[in-house]
Amino acid sequence: MRKIKPVYLYRLRLLQDGPRFYAPQNTNRYLEKRGLIQPTGRMHANGWHQEYRITDAGRRALAVEASET
Repeated sequence: MRKIKPVYLYRLRLLQDGPRFYAPQNTNRYLEKRGLIQPTGRMHANGWHQEYRITDAGRRALAVEASET
């Protein structure tokens, strides 16, 4: 698996504790396109932030990164 940039690892580490709401960002799109996170379908009350959760592939990517350090 390719090395994941620190900004993406940070987002995955935050999501491993549970789903979180995020405004639309390229970081989320990058991780979602690679199957590392997915939207839960819930929207924040403000109607702008979407909830995301980490996938099994995202957890595996974190495990690989942890084993390489």
